[in-house]
Amino acid sequence: SIGIAGAAWLGAAVVLLVIATVGHRIKDIMVILILGMMFSSGVSAVVQILQYLSKEEALKAFVIWTMGSLGDVTVPQLAILLPSVIVGLLLAVWTIKPLNLLLFGEEYAVTMGLNIRRSRGLLFLSTTLLAGTVTAFCGPIGFIGLAMPHVARMLFREADHRVLLPGTLLSGAAVLLLCDIVSKMFTLPVNAITALLGIPIVVWVVLRNKSMTV
Repeated sequence: SIGIAGAAWLGAAVVLLVIATVGHRIKDIMVILILGMMFSSGVSAVVQILQYLSKEEALKAFVIWTMGSLGDVTVPQLAILLPSVIVGLLLAVWTIKPLNLLLFGEEYAVTMGLNIRRSRGLLFLSTTLLAGTVTAFCGPIGFIGLAMPHVARMLFREADHRVLLPGTLLSGAAVLLLCDIVSKMFTLPVNAITALLGIPIVVWVVLRNKSMTV
């Protein structure tokens, strides 16, 4: 279990480093989104090669894992998952004030005494722990993390991360549990339900941002 979690943390860290590097050089969010999709396609190609070279038992286990599940976590895995998620959430809470300062721009945040590099490091660690741990043991459940922050911002009509962070946490958990219940009712993978729910939200957000910039 610790090997699986370690591999997930390493993979999440590599992806975040690439995105952070691109985001530092390119400020257009749409270009970053397109590059992210291209990078995702490249990672998928590597995964397909590994699938092609895998044995039948390993391939079957991998396919089941990609469908996502909230009910397959064992007690030894929970002993790793729970502390990792708690630490990730504590780090996220620690970044609330830096995130609020960054809403006014990096220059303003620096004048207020914010250590940009340290704050980004905390965000990096928090995201790596949360995304990597949950993905390792529950599978790559997509679109919840991508869609729910935008939904929370619409629901609470608030930019303050003291409201957005717990709001996103609770609404994301509620929606994921709802998707899991629906998947159990119709005997479908939870990843399919979250994708069907999240894709329209992501498309709406992209079109909304595009119309605001025109």
